[in-house]
Amino acid sequence: MATSQPFKNKETATAFGDANKAFMLSLLKELPQASNVFYSPFSISTALAMVHLGARTDTLKEMDQVLHFDKMGKETHSAFGGYLEYLSKKTGDITLKTANKIYQSMRFKPEETFMIECEKHFKTAAESLDFSKSAVASSKINSWVSQQTENKIQNLVPADALNALTFMVLINAIYFKGNWKRKFQSKNTRQMEFRNEKGNFMTDMMYQKASFRFCHLPDMQINALDIPYEGDKLSMLVLLPMAVDGLNDLEEKLSERFLNGVISHLREQKVEVHLPKFKMESTFELGPHLSDLGMSSAFDENKADFSGIDNSKNVYINEVFHKAFVEVNEEGSEAAAATAVKFKTRCVQITQEFRANHPFLFFIRDSVNDVILFSGRFYQPM
Repeated sequence: MATSQPFKNKETATAFGDANKAFMLSLLKELPQASNVFYSPFSISTALAMVHLGARTDTLKEMDQVLHFDKMGKETHSAFGGYLEYLSKKTGDITLKTANKIYQSMRFKPEETFMIECEKHFKTAAESLDFSKSAVASSKINSWVSQQTENKIQNLVPADALNALTFMVLINAIYFKGNWKRKFQSKNTRQMEFRNEKGNFMTDMMYQKASFRFCHLPDMQINALDIPYEGDKLSMLVLLPMAVDGLNDLEEKLSERFLNGVISHLREQKVEVHLPKFKMESTFELGPHLSDLGMSSAFDENKADFSGIDNSKNVYINEVFHKAFVEVNEEGSEAAAATAVKFKTRCVQITQEFRANHPFLFFIRDSVNDVILFSGRFYQPM
């Protein structure tokens, strides 16, 4: 990751971070409850930002509202471009890479301006495929995704999702692997009880006592812990309700202002941390969820206006596939994906306890630029 500023000014940086969090939270509330969930709001919004380049009229307005691109206005695509450029500049501390690709049908030709803008802002490589040979086409696409995500994301696009009428497939892939700044010692990992409304489960629980950014928010009935990765650019923020059955209440309260407030109250403190080891994979067809959030015309063949991609106005989004993987262990994390609040803090100099033995939310975030790359709900051990 680069140390240079990815955004041209502070206003754009704030708008980009707020749009990212607002979309992440609205999507979280759409996804299945009382289950493990993991996804990359950044990957999804990046793929849709490419589509957004060609959206017009009501389709454009709906995308702006649902993806919260209206917070950035005309800076939307250049902001994505700057941030993607920032992510591409690797350091030795962590591996974080993202890639964009357009597969276009041999039978149709997209508008040249659209392709130029995609290349300019998203560094998108383009390739023509014969989608009528669906098995060959899906194999080609899935092979590229697998390669970009170190084989963690397999079979993203099923063969039966492609046919002779497929116009284009746009893909964003993101992969992250990072070690904790302070690793958990495997000798301290123990089988411990994890509880939720469905019962009790035994799971491997990691442990360490060290200084972390932490806050206790009694008014909000949560504890928050920020665990840094090597390099201090990325971290995992964990929100733990105080009550075993408090996750639904927490998710209902969540907003970008709430999350910003939690982050602003984090302070370095001695904390005894108990955190489960876990591995999680989620697969979603996001079309119905995005439609429910208010982006319905993009998926309606009679209403969609993507005349910036194809001026015949015959193009609409058929499906949005998203698949994400995460593993958290003593060394660190590996993750991949393809697409007025009142606070009161307790700041006393005692060792705090953070025991994640019941459902919680977690976010892998760029703590320098306040962008959430991955988001998840840990509901129960697998």
